[in-house]
Amino acid sequence: MIKTRAIVLHRYAYSDSSWIAKALTEECGIVSFIVKGGKRKESPFKGALDPLALSEVIFRQNPNAELQFIREATLLDWRKNMREDLLSLAKAQVMAEIILRYAPAGVPLESEFASLERATDEFEHAKDLPKSNIFVNWLMETCDMWGYNLNLGTCSRCGKSLDAPAADFFPETGALVCQECLGTGTPRARAETVQGFWKLLSNNEIENPQFAENAILAYLRHHIGFLKDIKSIQFLNDTRKLYL
Repeated sequence: MIKTRAIVLHRYAYSDSSWIAKALTEECGIVSFIVKGGKRKESPFKGALDPLALSEVIFRQNPNAELQFIREATLLDWRKNMREDLLSLAKAQVMAEIILRYAPAGVPLESEFASLERATDEFEHAKDLPKSNIFVNWLMETCDMWGYNLNLGTCSRCGKSLDAPAADFFPETGALVCQECLGTGTPRARAETVQGFWKLLSNNEIENPQFAENAILAYLRHHIGFLKDIKSIQFLNDTRKLYL
């Protein structure tokens, strides 16, 4: 019997009374659970297997079965404050979907679990604090975990450490270029993008985080080709418009 913490990434109907919940577990990576009677009002799993909930689950792992039968699920944190902030919720949904679709399968994902737990915890408890860097920090951590490290502190052409915001960024390669190397060339990246990277490098709040977020998403797209497949990105883009 396995007892582990879990963050629910996705849930969908299995029958009139049951769910299938896909969760990122602390010990076993991504696990698909069949939740018998989960839709019923008297279900013992109520709230514990809602999307993005942090819970403790108990199940017996059957390596020959695609779906695992969950025995117990105890809600640890429903992330109420995060759910009430539409932009935070939209970003958390993108994070969950990226992990669900593109994290390595069949292996423990301790680092991914810790990173997602930390980000959703920051969304939850930063109600009166700046939240602009949470998503972009998570994206940077994900790049590092999956072997797509981004070096924000060095010019890719001359190799010198940046002492000011870069002049350009290339999402195809993740390369930053200093003003001296760019010369009189016209930068492709928006000023808000390279300013955001500079703020991130110095651990300062980013004023317009969507530009840095989109740049890193574009960088990941060139490596794993996911952007068009992540349905929650459209919801995030629509939500961003409400905050302009």
